[in-house]
Amino acid sequence: MFCGLPPSTPLSFCIDTKQQRIVEVPVRTEAITTWLEELRTSIQDMHKPMTVAREQHTLRNKRMQKYARRPNFDVGDYVLRSRVDQKHYDKLLVTWVGPYQVVRADKHSFAVRHLLTGEERDVHPSRLKFYADSSLAITEELREHVSAQGMLLSVSTLNEYRWNRAKRDYEVLVSWKGLESIEDSWESTQQLRKDIPVLLTQFAASKIDQRFWQHVTAAVKHRSRRK
Repeated sequence: MFCGLPPSTPLSFCIDTKQQRIVEVPVRTEAITTWLEELRTSIQDMHKPMTVAREQHTLRNKRMQKYARRPNFDVGDYVLRSRVDQKHYDKLLVTWVGPYQVVRADKHSFAVRHLLTGEERDVHPSRLKFYADSSLAITEELREHVSAQGMLLSVSTLNEYRWNRAKRDYEVLVSWKGLESIEDSWESTQQLRKDIPVLLTQFAASKIDQRFWQHVTAAVKHRSRRK
């Protein structure tokens, strides 16, 4: 106590289980230093693959950002937005709607405003396409075009049908209430059986075509069972 020696620590002693007594562990600073160096090297080697992988990932991200296609529009410009309507054979069917006005540019997205409602939404740049610059004149015709994109149409009559080999589905020529006959459109039975299953079944029953009838009714029954 009065010799000026450093005090002992709990690590200076250990229990000898064979002799059932406490044994003092001799202090060898050289051995401790060597052991710590080996431990430090072992830990560095263990983390080295992770460190290298992280650095490679960072460099790869920087290269991707360097060669990434930059948007060709800015705040104030008008753009079209891609809208996913449905999936067809595991592929997304996309429709371009708009135009919208770009009101804010964030780090990874743009805020666009609807011309009629003023509603704003955040959209990824890959889902936007340049339409016109900020000098675009918002005419009444353009407003009508935008309003028609969200218009709900009612079916007037189902006229003809045909087989679409590419879609492997029948299409029906639909007349819409309130529209001219020149605006009739071919719609797939896959979509019509979701919206007007009863009217589609009645139309198929009126045709003397067993294959068309079986195609429509089988699809309608399958959809009913799923519900």
